[in-house]
Amino acid sequence: MKAETINPFISATINVFQTMAGVEPTKGEIYIKQDDKMTYDISGVIGIAGKMQGFIVLSFPEPLVLELVSGFLGEKKTHMSKDVVDAVGEFVNMIAGSSKRAFAEQGFKYNIGIPSVITGKNHIINRPSNVPCIGVKFYIGEQHFVIEVALKSRDE
Repeated sequence: MKAETINPFISATINVFQTMAGVEPTKGEIYIKQDDKMTYDISGVIGIAGKMQGFIVLSFPEPLVLELVSGFLGEKKTHMSKDVVDAVGEFVNMIAGSSKRAFAEQGFKYNIGIPSVITGKNHIINRPSNVPCIGVKFYIGEQHFVIEVALKSRDE
C-alpha cells in the first residue's frame, strides 16, 4: 500500500465529520499499524473487495463517540446504545463510500461491504499479515480517534 493511498480516506473522514456531526477534525500523526489490538472502545469496520482488497477501521474512545453521535443525531447520548453502534457503522460506511468515488476516478473500482461494529476495551481486529495497515490519528479538541486502512491492490 502506497502512502498516498491514505489521502482519499483522510479527506473523506474530515468531510464526513464536518458535514454529519458539525465538528472540524484535524489530521494528526500517520503511522504504520503493527498489531491487531485497538486502543479505543468502539470500532466500525467495513470490507473492501475488487481491484483493491482489505478493510477500513474507524475507532473511537467512548466519550468522543458519544459527543459525535449526539451531534449527528441531534440528541444527547450519555452511554453506549444501539443508536451509537448504528451511527459508528454509518460513519465508516460514509467514509468508505466517499473514498470509493475518489479511487474510481483513478481507475481502481471496488465494492464495499456491510459495516460491522465492535465494542469493548482492547478489542482486536485481525488482518492478514501480508496486508499493510496505515493509520491516521484525528483530533477534535483534546480528544482523538483513528482511521486505519489495510488495503492491497489485487496486482500486488
